[in-house]
Amino acid sequence: MGRSRSEASELLHAKFVRVRRRRDNGLVEFDFAIGTPEVFVELIMPEAAFDDFCRTNAVVDLTGQPVLDGDFSARLSRVLAGQGE
Repeated sequence: MGRSRSEASELLHAKFVRVRRRRDNGLVEFDFAIGTPEVFVELIMPEAAFDDFCRTNAVVDLTGQPVLDGDFSARLSRVLAGQGE
């Protein structure tokens, strides 16, 4: 039914970033995800802080790779329409 504790723990250790934009003022706009790259938060921070953030979190950099959001978009549309998952 659900994931085992070790599977869940492994999933939470997978962290991803995708740089969206590097601004002229030194700020980096990026997506950050834990567990699955399709569900993310958008963040912005100075480049030095971004580099430290990536090192600290041992992220997988997905910048330049295609965004696979079809399944997530479909699920989100159903949830927003009140149809559950």
